[in-house]
Amino acid sequence: MKTAMTFLYLLCITTLYACTSEGPVEPNKPEPGATERVWEIKDGRFYENGNRKFLKIAKPLRNFADREQVNQLIDQLDVFKSKRYDVIALNCYWHHFDSDGDGVPDKPLEPLATLVEAIYEKGMYPSLSVETYSVGGGNIPAGFWTRHPDAYAINHRGEQVKDSEYGFNTTVISIFHEGYRQTVHRFIKHLAEAVDTGKILYFETTVEPQYMGEVELCYSESARQAYQAWLIANALDAAGNRMPAGFPIPSSFLEHPLWNTFRAQFLAKWVNEDADAYRAVAGQDAYVAVDFLDAHESTTRRRVGDPVEFLTHLTAANIIQVNWHWDLIEKKPNQKAYDRVRQVMADQGRDWVISEHMTFNGSDFTAYGDEQLKAILRNTIRQGTGFGWEFTNVSNSTSDPFSLYNNDWTPKRVIRSVDYHWDAWVKEVLAGL
Repeated sequence: MKTAMTFLYLLCITTLYACTSEGPVEPNKPEPGATERVWEIKDGRFYENGNRKFLKIAKPLRNFADREQVNQLIDQLDVFKSKRYDVIALNCYWHHFDSDGDGVPDKPLEPLATLVEAIYEKGMYPSLSVETYSVGGGNIPAGFWTRHPDAYAINHRGEQVKDSEYGFNTTVISIFHEGYRQTVHRFIKHLAEAVDTGKILYFETTVEPQYMGEVELCYSESARQAYQAWLIANALDAAGNRMPAGFPIPSSFLEHPLWNTFRAQFLAKWVNEDADAYRAVAGQDAYVAVDFLDAHESTTRRRVGDPVEFLTHLTAANIIQVNWHWDLIEKKPNQKAYDRVRQVMADQGRDWVISEHMTFNGSDFTAYGDEQLKAILRNTIRQGTGFGWEFTNVSNSTSDPFSLYNNDWTPKRVIRSVDYHWDAWVKEVLAGL
């Protein structure tokens, strides 16, 4: 259970008891009008002060190291609140904060801390996430490559990899590289230390943890060493199980069950370590959300190895954010993703919240009509989503196809039925779960 209190007075002591001429006195108590919020997540649902609440989560994509952009967002918080958003999810890109890539932010963290306070004071909750990978929009600080020139991801042909799948052409990092993971954890801890973690509803590990869907990853020396150590630790070190010595790596190994079991377990290790970095600062009871990227089945092995193995070893999560929740190729519910989450919850006794990553975003659902959009939302309810819906990118830009709102903050069609009928949707969710 999480608690946070906003005091409407100046706290004039710095320790549990302050000494005066008359001796120790008790700390000041909240004056009338001070507000307290107590929240908890249980049975897949969110409760505030004992009352169940279905959350409307906004993910505004900004540079939170840029004071001007942060101040602009603070000025817009009343707009977010008027649209009934309960949570503002702050996605912090590593390269925005840390140019030399040592994991220690070069930019001041005070604007981010001020934003967290401002969101909470408006009666909403901040969540804090990071984007520390270089697939799908993230980037690695330029200085990191100088420090770790061997940290590149290598494909099955022995080539360094660029993000061709999402079109950003960024150099892809190997998650097997220990220097990368240690540096990222240092960055996460610095972010968490800068803010009042008692006001953060939940923390997110890096966005969409995966290898890649269109490229075979990763066959770097770091990956080879990690896999060999795993084989030895599990008494599986036989010639037929080892990674081939040269390139190209044959398809028989790309699809080898043990290799893909290892890849899935290591992906979970990466995510669990991110969660541990948050909790080293915020405490062991901090809530952590993880994206489960189970897109079209044709790409699943390349993205996550064995998906059930990944989920089974995902021990640090409280909230599983399914991605894709809707199969954008088949244009139907991505049932297999939910089924896998449910399977592991049953087999492992996990008390996970089921949610979605980007319930709607500005670009993926524009081809759907109003009734189809409603059907997509109702599918999430049928799948067990009782926590909240996440919307990306919550910004006002008519020309930006990823934005959900026009310049004047009127909703674009994808978000219109949500905004205009939010009370009805909440009633439907609460009645269904």
